[in-house]
Amino acid sequence: MSTVLWTNVLEKGKVKTDTSDKYALYKHTKKLEKLTKILNVTLFSSIHDFTDMKFNLSNEELPEGMESTTDVMAVNGIWVSGEEAVLMLETLIQYILENKIKFGVFKNDYNEVIRELEESLKQAMLAKDISGEFNFSVVM
Repeated sequence: MSTVLWTNVLEKGKVKTDTSDKYALYKHTKKLEKLTKILNVTLFSSIHDFTDMKFNLSNEELPEGMESTTDVMAVNGIWVSGEEAVLMLETLIQYILENKIKFGVFKNDYNEVIRELEESLKQAMLAKDISGEFNFSVVM
């Protein structure tokens, strides 16, 4: 079982999840974190929500009235504005493309990272267009 990132959009208390596994983004979180620091944008890991992982790794029950970890994340999750997410993702993509940043020691995951960032950007743009919020959930 791998740990991956999923993108989520929050609109009026409801979460829309893109269940496309973002394995390369999770795998290279530390490098993406360093790049966002250099680029002076929202830190990549600062929009990672661990609600799903927390419940999967514990015996904790969902709060009364909540049917899924997504319901919990909608209320108590880590979120940023769609606008902030778009800025961070566009800046990362542009920098990585312009500088041909390598991801990995033995195998370069460059193409996978770009593809997953671009998929994430589409979701962030949706969040921005509806004045919603965006995050990455850590899923295992």
